[in-house]
Amino acid sequence: MKQSEAIIDLLGIAAHPDDVELSCAGTMLMAKRAGKRTGILDLTHGELSTRGTPELRAKESEEATKILQLDYRANMGLPDGNIPVTRENVIELIRHIRHLRPTIMLTPHRYERHPDHEAASELAHQAAFYAGLKKIETSDNNGKPQEPHRPLLVLHFMQTYTFEPKIIIDISEVFEERMKAMRAYQSQFDRSDSGKKLESKDRETFLTQKGFYEWIEARARHYGMIIGAEFGEPFWSQETIGTKDIFSIVTKKIA
Repeated sequence: MKQSEAIIDLLGIAAHPDDVELSCAGTMLMAKRAGKRTGILDLTHGELSTRGTPELRAKESEEATKILQLDYRANMGLPDGNIPVTRENVIELIRHIRHLRPTIMLTPHRYERHPDHEAASELAHQAAFYAGLKKIETSDNNGKPQEPHRPLLVLHFMQTYTFEPKIIIDISEVFEERMKAMRAYQSQFDRSDSGKKLESKDRETFLTQKGFYEWIEARARHYGMIIGAEFGEPFWSQETIGTKDIFSIVTKKIA
């Protein structure tokens, strides 16, 4: 493969393992069905999570990766609970972007409940832009100079806080698989596949509260209804989104 060729078409940037699965796994699955190469770069191992352990989280991540049929998954190993937006980390993320050469990047929204999500958004914003500058020099693991590369589109996915979407992706065809990928992280959601609460001595968290799964489904139904689909995933973009095919943006079946 030539250095200028993309390794990944669609790359999700996540502060923690399970962030993409919670927010935009359906979009990942739809891209895969369309024959695109997909991947996730987790910035931390989620070691500060109230429930589970980094080792268990890693196993859950492997299971979710299989369900999503990802072509690539890696972890930058940054500190959970304190993702530093430093020059060093921006450069390291630039190396990943230049290696993978994604066409589209999915990142957390800039305003979020969890500070790590906001930090991940800013880190991704800076790295995506600076990765396109020739005079910022980086090398791959073999010491070979990397070519500049800037994703053509960066979309922000929705986590806890809502926003007015710029685009909504119809994920109706893959909704069950999308939920299965999320449920792979049982240590975080403390639910069995049937939705029954598991026994645990750990304290309740935002993710384990009653009705969490129903909330995720209700939000997907809400955004799906807006575009005339059963389920949808919303995204925000700082840039205007265009299309060559005006009919490709029609998802409604009823006017």
